[in-house]
Amino acid sequence: MACEKWELVVPVLSKASVNVVENFCHLVVDSFCRERAISPDKFLSIWSLEELWLVRKALTDIMRKAVGKGWSRETIGKELGSLDGSFKKVICDVISVHEQALRLKLVHDTTAVSHAVLADFDWKLKLAMASDKLASLQEPLLQVDFNIREASGESKKVFLELDKLELRKLISSLEGCSKSVQQLTTNAT
Repeated sequence: MACEKWELVVPVLSKASVNVVENFCHLVVDSFCRERAISPDKFLSIWSLEELWLVRKALTDIMRKAVGKGWSRETIGKELGSLDGSFKKVICDVISVHEQALRLKLVHDTTAVSHAVLADFDWKLKLAMASDKLASLQEPLLQVDFNIREASGESKKVFLELDKLELRKLISSLEGCSKSVQQLTTNAT
């Protein structure tokens, strides 16, 4: 069940010793979580620069998938395909040791999609009066003022006027967002 892309990495990864692969895996995690570049100097005696980046990309991908999808060691082992068992164990151990940091980075990357944040809001209930002909028609309207803070620190105001149906839709959308955030924070811990 291993992907073909990973099978291309197996012979390249097998050029190195288990200790070198373990050190490289820790550097890959550090590079991914802290957004730092890996210095290739230590590994150029084993791999070419192209091979080094191929291995780094494959390890980053497998770590992201393993943590993001909550894979067991067994599933990770299957994904690593024909790789030697000692290398599989090292990769599984590194993922296990750094699982929390990897998960936090994935959650951070997911939440960073939108850089705008709701800073404050205010609401008022208004009663819309109809024209003289329809004086008996009175519709409650909710005016909601959102104060949104951009990533740059600027504040932006958004004003909405909602009838009952629009308010229900807004509430159900916000409840869905709240559930998603709760799931992300629950999975991150």
